[in-house]
Amino acid sequence: MGSAMFTGVSALQVNQRSLDVIASNIANVNTTGYRSSRVLFQDQFSQTIAGPRQPVARFGGVNPQQIGLGVKIASIDVNHSQGSLFTTGIASDLAIQGNGFFVLSEGGREGFIYTRDGSFGLDQTGTLTNPATGAVVQGFLADENGFIDTTLPLQNIVVPVGSQSLVRATTQVTFAGNLDSETPGPTEIAGDPDLTPQNGSFQRTVRVFDSLGAGREITITFTKTDNTNEWTWTADDNDPATTVAGTGTMQFSPTGDLIAVTNETISVAFDPPPGSSQPIDPFEFTVNFNQLTQLADDSDASVVSQNGFPRGTLELFNITQDGIINGVFSNGLTQTIGQVAIASFANNGGLERIGDNAFRDTPSSGNPQIGLSGTGNRGRVSGGVLERSNVDLGIEFSNLIITQRAFQANARTITTSDTLLQEVVNLIR
Repeated sequence: MGSAMFTGVSALQVNQRSLDVIASNIANVNTTGYRSSRVLFQDQFSQTIAGPRQPVARFGGVNPQQIGLGVKIASIDVNHSQGSLFTTGIASDLAIQGNGFFVLSEGGREGFIYTRDGSFGLDQTGTLTNPATGAVVQGFLADENGFIDTTLPLQNIVVPVGSQSLVRATTQVTFAGNLDSETPGPTEIAGDPDLTPQNGSFQRTVRVFDSLGAGREITITFTKTDNTNEWTWTADDNDPATTVAGTGTMQFSPTGDLIAVTNETISVAFDPPPGSSQPIDPFEFTVNFNQLTQLADDSDASVVSQNGFPRGTLELFNITQDGIINGVFSNGLTQTIGQVAIASFANNGGLERIGDNAFRDTPSSGNPQIGLSGTGNRGRVSGGVLERSNVDLGIEFSNLIITQRAFQANARTITTSDTLLQEVVNLIR
């Protein structure tokens, strides 16, 4: 009778712990990136009344006789299954689809911490942080050319909104379109008084940028030669302080395809600005005419791209599925700023909760395997979304009922044992 009471007490204790876990799960049903937990039970020691006996002679073996002495908690496991995603429209909000954790650094804590809560924001310096704790998101920063070296140590992710971008002198201009094959050449113009030199040429103006980011208007003139399938091009600038040099010849096939260009380079030089003896650095750029045709249709050749840009201010940023942060500048430039790091573990269940939706690695979890989104067994990062808690209220309420009934049943065990003890005490009357 005494052991029955203590067995009942042990059951009340473990079911109380189970109730605590369920209550925590339900309380965090709306916590971003929360991972639910479950309690697993295990029996305690057993009292052996009679041990097993080997079979002898004509008698068979005898099984042991044992009485269980209660129940204990075997483990409290964390469920790391995927939670549902929802759109927030905030560029700094992140979620992971699949396995992995964001890597964060706290100033007063040694090492990194890990979380599925991607509700990040930018502080006054543009650093990507968890605004609730101040922990800084870790990743890899890009150099001035947008290249990311993932072999370097992790760094704080900084998105310098409002900063100025570097200017870039134009090095490549691309034309596309058509030059009218019926455009008259010089001989036709000279032999017909109704034709003027302008009838044999076609002009387009392209805006390019020098080494200081200043825009320069360069006029490209296409002129038909006496050769049916040949055009010349020349570059010019109306600014007397600018010297533009560039001319070449284009050959087209009988079907209108460009087959040869004698020169594709334009150089631009400048006189020193007034009051200065230091001239602006000259530059040159290549003109790509490969997308031009010569067909019997209106001339509509135009510039489709040029790779120079003036100074601009970082206004917006977005994060791709690879965790790459792209900055959008006011001058139209889009440049890679950095990439968010993702950590995975051999045993997610071995991670230790440390509060604030964060975990810390332990010997049981194994060392973090830090890498990029979508590599190894790491999931992909989504920007502008967050991950909900993976708590299933239907399961939690079912477990709540089961735990309540188990608590009630074991309480009856204690009251029944008490009644029997009371009867034993009454025997002396």
